[in-house]
Amino acid sequence: MKKILAIFLLLAIFQGSYAQTKKDTAASHSKTTAPPGKYNDNVDDRMKGPKGEKVYIGPNGGRYYLKDGKKVYVEYNGNKKKKG
Repeated sequence: MKKILAIFLLLAIFQGSYAQTKKDTAASHSKTTAPPGKYNDNVDDRMKGPKGEKVYIGPNGGRYYLKDGKKVYVEYNGNKKKKG
């Protein structure tokens, strides 16, 4: 009887550690990779730069476009954060 209980206990421990490993593996596969490019994720679709450039939203809500690889800030008086 003690042997059966010990075997059952070992199986329960193994099953728990295997299930935990399985969950970690599934979580790591569900992550998506960021698209290539440095400034792709936070674009303000409502605005354009002076020559039609994409306008990006900075971490504090400021709007800027890229000119020769540098940020050029533009005036914006609306909502600071993008909805959605």
